[in-house]
Amino acid sequence: MKVISIHLLVGAWVFGTALAGPYSAGLNDPLNSFDASVPGFVGPDGDGISPEDSLSNFTNPIFFGWAEGIVDYSPSPGVGTGWRDPTAALGPVTGDNWDIVSLGDLGSASITNGVSPGRITVDFVTPVRNLSGADFVIFENGFVSAGGAGIAGQLTAELAYVEVSSNGSDYLRFPSRSLTLAAVGGLGTIDPSNAFNLAGKHGNGYGKSWGTPFDLSQLASDPLVIGGQVNLEAIRYVRIVDIPGNGAFSDSQNSPIFDAWLTSDSGGFDLEAVGAISQNATFSGWAEKNLLPISSENDDSDGDGLIDLLEYAFARIPTIAENSPPTTELEVVSGHLVITFDRDERAMDLVYEIQASDDLQTWTTLAKSQAGGPVSGVNGFAPNIVDVSASSIASIGVIRKVSLTDVVNLANKTKRFLRVKVSKL
Repeated sequence: MKVISIHLLVGAWVFGTALAGPYSAGLNDPLNSFDASVPGFVGPDGDGISPEDSLSNFTNPIFFGWAEGIVDYSPSPGVGTGWRDPTAALGPVTGDNWDIVSLGDLGSASITNGVSPGRITVDFVTPVRNLSGADFVIFENGFVSAGGAGIAGQLTAELAYVEVSSNGSDYLRFPSRSLTLAAVGGLGTIDPSNAFNLAGKHGNGYGKSWGTPFDLSQLASDPLVIGGQVNLEAIRYVRIVDIPGNGAFSDSQNSPIFDAWLTSDSGGFDLEAVGAISQNATFSGWAEKNLLPISSENDDSDGDGLIDLLEYAFARIPTIAENSPPTTELEVVSGHLVITFDRDERAMDLVYEIQASDDLQTWTTLAKSQAGGPVSGVNGFAPNIVDVSASSIASIGVIRKVSLTDVVNLANKTKRFLRVKVSKL
């Protein structure tokens, strides 16, 4: 029989009555410009549907890496023995409510006496970088209530601060917001749209798997970054610090933070996984991740007419024959050819060249992107270039959709061709 929660909780049921906030909901909220949740699983059964409710979905390929090591695990007193294995936080997301490590909770006396909340620090062998949009994602095991004793859309949440470091000594905490107005009790819920940059505000359990995104660019103006102590291009460590949710701990604007409190046994924040999006990629690493030979550049592993090197370059899945429109699209707009294609700004070993020809024999490069950099005009050309996120999820930005308008008006040509040339550095 399925249990309602893995937590042993004390207290009364209380539900927030404040108006919904501006931040993302607890499950799928793809258009939220602040912190749209990121699915742990994708596929034919729909985004965010985990193996518990899906036979066809697979781990979201947007993640290039997962937490690989435990640097420190310091739970608060009272965590049950079944929830004290920090290695449960390593590796890919599972969507399993039981596959977690707990940080523990603090009672009033411990808070008054200055006992430190539980914390855990994970590391990445390949550093996380500050690229477009969310750079890493944290999965807890909260769940959204729907009717019954709860309020639809409310989240059984145990929140935590998130800090990052590049050297293992200097840590920088993400600015956070909590708009929940009052305590909710040990069995209570919050409206996740009232929380921002706090891990645990998205549901990941009972067949749904969504994680909370964190964007390193939000830290760019901090003195530790400006002074060089924290390098946002080489984040190795992510530290998660539990927030006992009685209001004694505050967000970045000194507002009290409330969540389910007091909890016990597997109380406090429960870490399931930490996924890295913004890591440098190479074809060989990408092929290995997809269980392909590292020499498969010219193979068409899924038989969809696109060789594996182009699957990599255009951010496609090399093991699934995709029926989506051609990766490169060409149209005429106001008398000019416009070519549109996807690129992955994490691909450090690629050169994308947009080239033009009048005879399919001689090709001239109009613009270029190299080692993940932006597409820019070259050889004296200045074509109009639009570079935006290609993702349907507002928080994800590393996959780019590039549209380039040819410099030549078709009225002056009898024939004109554009192409994208991809080569390895």
